[in-house]
Amino acid sequence: MAELLTESGLWYRPQFEEGRHRLDFLVVSPLGTRYDLEVDGRAHCTPEQIHADQVRDSFMEARGYRVVRVAARDVFNREDAVVRLLARLP
Repeated sequence: MAELLTESGLWYRPQFEEGRHRLDFLVVSPLGTRYDLEVDGRAHCTPEQIHADQVRDSFMEARGYRVVRVAARDVFNREDAVVRLLARLP
């Protein structure tokens, strides 16, 4: 994901701490929008983890972040789709 962010020209910091949470990537768009970019593996597919992610996302949104979740398999198998998603971040 870091390579795709660099190729997209987006400013980012990996493993950024925000409160009690750690963002996979803090991304700031050219317009200054802050994103919590999460790369989710299979472990994020369980009902318990989906609920935990929803609670966490609400916390991050309350702090002014836009949360974007990307499946880890897409980073490896669908780079073009991830690059298109990154290009649309305002």
